[in-house]
Amino acid sequence: MATVQTQSSEHPLTTVKLEPGERVALCRCFASGKFPFCDGSHKQHPGKGPVIVEAPKSAPTGD
Repeated sequence: MATVQTQSSEHPLTTVKLEPGERVALCRCFASGKFPFCDGSHKQHPGKGPVIVEAPKSAPTGD
């Protein structure tokens, strides 16, 4: 499950760490009640939608 850490300041910084193979939708409309994750609130804001982020299922192997 994704973990979220937000550092509060004048310009907050949110870090989302994903597990291998995990996929999440991140909010870009800033209206989500589950921010930084999308809850579908963008449907009330035409022209805005989430960004989908996927972590690789496994780390690439170096040759």
